[in-house]
Amino acid sequence: MKLKTYALFPPFFSFIIDNKLRSLFENMEKNVELMGAKPGMKVLEVGCGSGFVTEFLSKAIGKEGFVISVDIQEEMIKKAQSKRGYLQNVDFRTSSASNLSSIKNEEIDLAFLYYSFHEIEDKENAVSELFRVIKHNGILSIKEPRFEVFKEDRKCYKEFIISHGFKATESLKNCDFLGCYLKFVKD
Repeated sequence: MKLKTYALFPPFFSFIIDNKLRSLFENMEKNVELMGAKPGMKVLEVGCGSGFVTEFLSKAIGKEGFVISVDIQEEMIKKAQSKRGYLQNVDFRTSSASNLSSIKNEEIDLAFLYYSFHEIEDKENAVSELFRVIKHNGILSIKEPRFEVFKEDRKCYKEFIISHGFKATESLKNCDFLGCYLKFVKD
């Protein structure tokens, strides 16, 4: 199955992601909660960009939790470290979703992809790697931009992920103004 891949979000435009006006359209605390973040979790954030969502994840999981935030673009990781390096429970790493070799098998409670799954070029290996690092009964949570990644693509993504051993836990209709959620559990 050939899945559509979109271009990477350029680091030059990261100021758009970090725009304070974004809070008028998105309640990030609610987004992080809907995607499954809970205190004490070990979270893998794939496609962290400049770390805008990382800050909310860090707060949601608390001091007992830990976030590994990865992005394939080294420049984005540098921006994230510069803007959010003060977060005590976060480790920023340059890494591809299709090669998570720095993470042990079944180490992650929640894999969190916020507006990034559509940008992953090698989805086959990425989903295999996510399955490997997520614990039994762990969560794979994806939010995709509603006005960029359309319903048919999200449906294909969902079917693809299910075919790799995950079980869907929410419907494609779970959308807000800007994005739609896909949530899975590792059986």
